[in-house]
Amino acid sequence: MLFSTKSRLERYFRKNPQVKTIVVVGSYGRKSAIRALGMILGQQFTVTMGVNKKADADAVILDYKSSADFPNIEPDIVVVTSCRTDEEAQRFFALANVAKYVMVNYNDVPQEFSKYLKNPNIYTYGDELPADFYFENNDFTLDGYEGDFIDEERDRLHVKIKILGEHNIRPIIMACAVGKLFKIPKDKLLAGTEAITPVHGRMSPAKGIGGTIVIDDSAYIAANDVKLGCNTMFALESPAKTLILDDVSKLDGIDTQLLTDICVLGEASNGNTGDKKIHYFAEEVDLIHYIGERAEEGGLILLEIPLPEIIESYIW
Repeated sequence: MLFSTKSRLERYFRKNPQVKTIVVVGSYGRKSAIRALGMILGQQFTVTMGVNKKADADAVILDYKSSADFPNIEPDIVVVTSCRTDEEAQRFFALANVAKYVMVNYNDVPQEFSKYLKNPNIYTYGDELPADFYFENNDFTLDGYEGDFIDEERDRLHVKIKILGEHNIRPIIMACAVGKLFKIPKDKLLAGTEAITPVHGRMSPAKGIGGTIVIDDSAYIAANDVKLGCNTMFALESPAKTLILDDVSKLDGIDTQLLTDICVLGEASNGNTGDKKIHYFAEEVDLIHYIGERAEEGGLILLEIPLPEIIESYIW
């Protein structure tokens, strides 16, 4: 009889107790967290994403959506990237409570769920204090961020990050925090951090038609992506700022006065036809033609739907 996944993992970790185990759970943000962990921990350790019995590993990163899927072992670190519901919080923290340490996203895990967290060895990461680990931004351009990674002892590590969007810095902060717990030297934390670039479709900059710069955010991540993407674009200097999306309802909470153009692939909805900035297109070809006709050298385009025809090449 074949061993189940649980049995196989339990057997693996019993035979390899020296292997460091990091488990990433959350409603969203797990892939970005795993990618950042792999890049930073890989500077010091041999890392595998999941158990590979044919390869020696110093660290194993596991992704499980619920504690019910995880074998009966005690992880070194459980990372909680986000949480939406009470039921999710109970499952995520049930796993976190048996880990040696737990790392919690201060910005994306509501404080109300902390009642389920009983592990005394808690670290938080986020945009700013009171998170234990955070990033202090000194400069932001299309080349990314430059600033200081600050740890729980308030030591600083000056880094340059090739990432757009403050929300996309959080996984890097977390990975640096995990690296510090595993005593990775600062020079290797720095090398890992500076090696990270965005996955195409997740706030990745590209050269666009007509000399524009496209910020490709077309890979779905979370419900508030459009707002977060706009906040990033608003922070950049540009002669024109265009937003391309598929649903005008996603404009909720966005200051449209800061946008030059809003292009919607789809039919006009009742109550949203009066804004002269909003243009509706039934076909992609019409939208592409419109963008090409109005393209302005150095103009920014935030792309929230797949539209590769307006992208010439990715910058990173």
